[in-house]
Amino acid sequence: MPQQRAAPPTSDLWSRHYAEGLRAHSILLQHCTDCGRIRFPAGPSCPGCWSERFEWKLHTGSGTVLSFVWYMLPQHPRFTEVPYNVAMVRLDDGPVLVSNIVGVGIDDLKVGRRVTATFADEDGFSVLLFQ
Repeated sequence: MPQQRAAPPTSDLWSRHYAEGLRAHSILLQHCTDCGRIRFPAGPSCPGCWSERFEWKLHTGSGTVLSFVWYMLPQHPRFTEVPYNVAMVRLDDGPVLVSNIVGVGIDDLKVGRRVTATFADEDGFSVLLFQ
């Protein structure tokens, strides 16, 4: 059976800059210009101070694995090769993001492991991964 490709994600006013950053192989996150809080996911107002003022800032993509799970059976058509992992990564300069850690085996992935961002280009969009 041929591998199914994921449909390109739809973007709206708040996710468009993040998606464009991924296509440029960078991580752009929304920052409140009043209190400095990082808004992820992006939105119209700051959940900390309710300000509507913000700017987009580039993040390094370095971080630490907080948690992960390994899937032994496919859970989505995009993930046909098993096993695969889904991990929570806290960026050094930002929030917690959920993604896959590539290039590691089941015995190699540990909480506290240092990772860096990498990107996979698909049909019309890019995906944030960590290695």
